[in-house]
Amino acid sequence: MIVWELRQAWRRLMRRPGYALLSVVVLGMGLGVTLFLFSLVNTLIIEPLPIPQPDRLMALGEPSSNGSGIETLDSAQYLDVRDGMRSVDLMGAYMGIGVSVDEGGGATYYTGSRMSASMMSLLGIKPLLGRSLAPSDETAGAPKVALLGEALWRHGLHADPRIIGRALRVDGEWVTVVGVLPAQASRLPVTDNQIWLPMHLQPGEHSDIWAVARLAPGSQLAQARAELDAWNLRLQAALPTDMRTRGITLKPWKYGFVPEDMRRWVWLMFGAATLVLLLACVNVANLQLVQALQRCHELALRSALGGGRARLMVGALLESLLLSVAALALALPVVHGGNRWLVATYFANAPGAAPFMHFGIDARVLAAAFAAALLSTALAGMIPAWRASRPDLQDVLRDGGKGSGSGFARVAKSMVMGEIALTMVLLVGAGMFVHAVRNVLSQPVVGASHAAQVLAARVLLPPAAYADDAQRIRFFDAVVDHLHQQAGVVDATASDTVPDAVLGSHESIALPGQPEPAQGWSRAQMGIVDPHFLATYGVRLREGRFFDARDRADSTPVAVVDAKMAQAMWPHLDALGRTLVLWPGRMHTLTLTVVGVIEPLQLDGALEKSLPGLLLPLDQSAGQGPLHSVELAVHTHLAADHFEQQLADAVHAVEPQAAVYHMRSQASAMAQSRVGLIVLSSVFGVLGLVALLLAAAGLYGVLAFAVAQRTREIGIRRAIGAGHGAIVRTVARQLAWQLGLGLGIGLLLAIPWSGVLADPVLRTQAHDPAVFVPVLLLVIGVSTLAALLPLLRALRVDPAVALRYE
Repeated sequence: MIVWELRQAWRRLMRRPGYALLSVVVLGMGLGVTLFLFSLVNTLIIEPLPIPQPDRLMALGEPSSNGSGIETLDSAQYLDVRDGMRSVDLMGAYMGIGVSVDEGGGATYYTGSRMSASMMSLLGIKPLLGRSLAPSDETAGAPKVALLGEALWRHGLHADPRIIGRALRVDGEWVTVVGVLPAQASRLPVTDNQIWLPMHLQPGEHSDIWAVARLAPGSQLAQARAELDAWNLRLQAALPTDMRTRGITLKPWKYGFVPEDMRRWVWLMFGAATLVLLLACVNVANLQLVQALQRCHELALRSALGGGRARLMVGALLESLLLSVAALALALPVVHGGNRWLVATYFANAPGAAPFMHFGIDARVLAAAFAAALLSTALAGMIPAWRASRPDLQDVLRDGGKGSGSGFARVAKSMVMGEIALTMVLLVGAGMFVHAVRNVLSQPVVGASHAAQVLAARVLLPPAAYADDAQRIRFFDAVVDHLHQQAGVVDATASDTVPDAVLGSHESIALPGQPEPAQGWSRAQMGIVDPHFLATYGVRLREGRFFDARDRADSTPVAVVDAKMAQAMWPHLDALGRTLVLWPGRMHTLTLTVVGVIEPLQLDGALEKSLPGLLLPLDQSAGQGPLHSVELAVHTHLAADHFEQQLADAVHAVEPQAAVYHMRSQASAMAQSRVGLIVLSSVFGVLGLVALLLAAAGLYGVLAFAVAQRTREIGIRRAIGAGHGAIVRTVARQLAWQLGLGLGIGLLLAIPWSGVLADPVLRTQAHDPAVFVPVLLLVIGVSTLAALLPLLRALRVDPAVALRYE
């Protein structure tokens, strides 16, 4: 029976290729976007970390300032708590680093980690050759050793079989290779590592590290947190008074790679995609209702001849199943293409995706795809199958096989109103993000007037050769001088910031003698820059002067502030010659004299909070922070990427062992800071567009069906003298009440939905009239266009032809 019904369903579809193709495309798009978003849920949330017992591994550190994710831990606190927690059976620490490795042909930059020996046990990694790190490697005065990744060993060192015991120059120092880790080790959720060095932590020193704790068997996260809370006072006491902050907490380690806020947005996008799938199923259900109505005479006769209701339902559901399977074949390429777009748009340009994350179709996504196809079969086919299985024989025969279809029509109209409502919800979400992107991109960016012609790169110096800040500052001064002599260079600068893209740091500031406010010290964006910073990036000086040869390491500490800081600190006063305090409340503060005011400058990314800006001279920065890695930027006459080799050559002319890496134009760096909002806008925009098209198609189908069903009535009215206006009013009334009810329900749903999507960081606002009004007009306009063709058909009804229905 099933095989026969399946054949019949196939034949029916082949007899109506237009209906079948439309159903497959509609359902395929709904399945495609839903499965694409599920693949993100799978990769970012469901997929466990590729290490033993991943659910027992917890990150230990400060909670992020926004409550999402977890930050670093101070090394003194780590040493204090490492062996004392009963609910934890092993603890490890690591920090991501970049190193220059000289393999005999010059220095090459590699990413790597300094790591405690215990981390190898936590990660369950066994060496391919040699040994792993040992606790003895962490002691003071121990021989310098390193582990290499398999790719570095095979490609950089030609798979040297005698690599164990060989010495390499790492950051200018000789280290001995003691082991080679297999390829999967480079995909550890730490960074894309190719070299591992032992971590040397000494009591009394303070370094920012990432700490990982493994829960003891039988221990729970809540229990470990309670134990850690009891330790918090002691942990804070391990820090100097001016370093005590928000306290320490435990979170699942995977939250360090996919924070709670990102998880929230992934779930919200997936939820929106399921609404699109629901719209697609409603559309296909409407199409199947129309087809079932056209078959009502056949179905009624089959019922009269003894065809059971169950068999009639099976036939209709099998037709829906065939459509779903065909739609799935269309959906899987959509998923693949969506993942390629995401990787190309976001993860290829925005550092932060762990190397173990692979975006694509795996067994879990395939299982979800088949489950979604079955669900779509049920959603799209159940109502048509139920209606088709209960034909009214008397009504059908009285109607001559044409059937009034009133029951079908009522169901179809109700579903179209639901489509309009869901479309409103999705379009409001899309409109919020599109509006936010437009607002962000329309803002003038200070310091980016020629962003495509500014090439920025980071430079890593060998610590052994540049042991103090003064040496590193002299190196950067020499490189900038060398760059100024290159053909095609407009200007060049060394700094720890790139305007609107890369922040130097956030620091606290105050006026001299100011007590700490109740809400805490004021915060500022700070950059350490050389005298060429303004000219290279095109930032305008409003008052006073910029840094020059007078601002030496032994001269009075000075600063240049932007107009936002001048207004915030000294409203209605001249900022020049004023003093401010950097790091108030700490043991060591710095009093700065303002020598210049520049236009408002956003040092952080475009989506970060706009804080007052503060610039300090590079020549006075010794002792104020590590200068191992600084951004070199060159403004050229040509496109930035044409100068990459010249920039590397200029650096190596001063220091052959320096590693030059992460080269990109300022425009690319700025795009990276906006890419999260652009991805969200694109996803919600596509969902909204698909929803709008589906709703328009559904409304068109129902109105066309209604006109076809009322052909006889319209013909009679035309025969007795009804004009075009009367016919238009007849069709328009049906459109008006369906559209009105759908929009009303949609507004009631969209208002709370906009509150869920509101986010000050992403610049999305709840209940924004600039979003709601255009969405309303768009839905009304598209719905009106969808009604035009059925309306034209109604106006072209010939009374003589229509009366043949009698």
